[in-house]
Amino acid sequence: MTAALAERPTAPAPLPGDPRRAMLALARVEAVRLPRHPAVIAGLLLFAAPEIYRWLTGQANRFPVLQDEDWSTQFLALLVLGGGVLIAANLAALRADRHATTGLYDTLVLTPPWRTGAFLLAVLPFAVLVAALIAVRIALLALLPGAAGRPDPAELAVHPAVVLLFGAAGVLLARLVRTVIVAPLLLLAAAVAVYAAALPSLPGRVRWLLPVALEQPPMPVPVALASRPSGWHLAYVAGLIALVAMAALAAAGARGRRLVVAGAAALAVAAGAGAAQFRPVSDAVRDARVTAAERPAEMQGCRSIGAVTYCAFGDFRSWTGDWDTVVRGVLRGVPAEVAGRPLVVRQRVSTEDRMVDGQVVTAEEQVAAAAEWQRIEPGAVTVGTRWGDGRSEMALAGLVAYRVVSGEAAPAHIPVCGARGVLVAWLAGQATPETAAGLRAVDATSWGGVPFGDMRFPVGFSVPDREMAAASALLRRPPGEVAATVARSWAELTAAGTSADRAGDLLGVAVPPLPPVEERTRCDG
Repeated sequence: MTAALAERPTAPAPLPGDPRRAMLALARVEAVRLPRHPAVIAGLLLFAAPEIYRWLTGQANRFPVLQDEDWSTQFLALLVLGGGVLIAANLAALRADRHATTGLYDTLVLTPPWRTGAFLLAVLPFAVLVAALIAVRIALLALLPGAAGRPDPAELAVHPAVVLLFGAAGVLLARLVRTVIVAPLLLLAAAVAVYAAALPSLPGRVRWLLPVALEQPPMPVPVALASRPSGWHLAYVAGLIALVAMAALAAAGARGRRLVVAGAAALAVAAGAGAAQFRPVSDAVRDARVTAAERPAEMQGCRSIGAVTYCAFGDFRSWTGDWDTVVRGVLRGVPAEVAGRPLVVRQRVSTEDRMVDGQVVTAEEQVAAAAEWQRIEPGAVTVGTRWGDGRSEMALAGLVAYRVVSGEAAPAHIPVCGARGVLVAWLAGQATPETAAGLRAVDATSWGGVPFGDMRFPVGFSVPDREMAAASALLRRPPGEVAATVARSWAELTAAGTSADRAGDLLGVAVPPLPPVEERTRCDG
């Protein structure tokens, strides 16, 4: 019996556990749990639901500028996607502390550094999901017939990078502070810092030291004029991700030369790329901005449709057909001999923000700025780099109507009163359903008069409420009927001295009485 037992093979000695395989196994489990966390699900819904709603209801912008769309959702991604991952990763890393099972982990294969590595790796699949979500969004926008420009891959990559950064930050906080309240406080602090850094009172590029930067030009600009340091910023965020991850491992007890080398490399990348973001705008971009402002024809292509010539920057040439729809709508309401006169519509950009809070511009400065603006091409109608929102269509229709009615270039944001004001407002409103909707929207939110034109440009005008009331009455009548009346009285309606009351008599609409003297608009046009 003893001999038989001695001859039986002995059981193999237990092998030491493989922490790398165990870490990857734990990372897979946590990666599956992470997207199912309520905070992450809420973040995905808050990010995607508004976009889906706009697409389903037809309210989505059919004329997106892709070089603006690629970064415009970064703050939202930080707030809801990054915030959701921050909270979920922090709770996952604190699970043992929250359930009072920390002591049991000492019997498992994974030590705290390896377990921390698993929590860090678990964020990667969700970041890939976010990258796919952003790619689908920008692809759908790019497929629209009215899409302009091209997206920057570095700007798109910031979205999943922010998710990785906040996920790593959640794990680091769990290793430093054993309480769940810190993660929401960090999210709140980050959101406030990003928003506050966008205020014009702060130094220019300090905002680039944050995960995302809200630095928006006065209006969308062609790609050649853009100056966001997107590549350096992505490298800076990547350095921060690695630095936070190394700090989380160190806080969990990891030590060794490789960790020190990796941490030093991450710090060098973050510092170097962060400093590179403060480099001045390149000479090529500065030269392109000067050319776009002073000699736009050199950067544009032109297209003639009938007697109207449309000139646009290369990124925006697909919009000329839609501009023509609005222009034709305006010309439909004027006599045929007037509609057949040559007309130029030129796209312009402004890199100077004329709407900065506290900025005071005198009337003389406005006139001088308008004269300088029109010097580029006297008589050309200005159109901007926004389209598809109703107000942009209304602005173009109003400037075309003013050019046709007065025969002059757009003025320096002065009121246009009398019969001219009534006629210009009616022509703009009846051009297309979009211009009518834009006019109603602006009229509902304006006081004293309805502005036409982009306030970021030095040219434009307004129609006082009295004239606007008469125009609104005309817009409730059949446009063909009004156009016939306008054609019969064109000369008198377009004369500079014809009053609004006389326009009401000619067109058969009531004009409100003049307000008290102290409330009247001073009319120069």
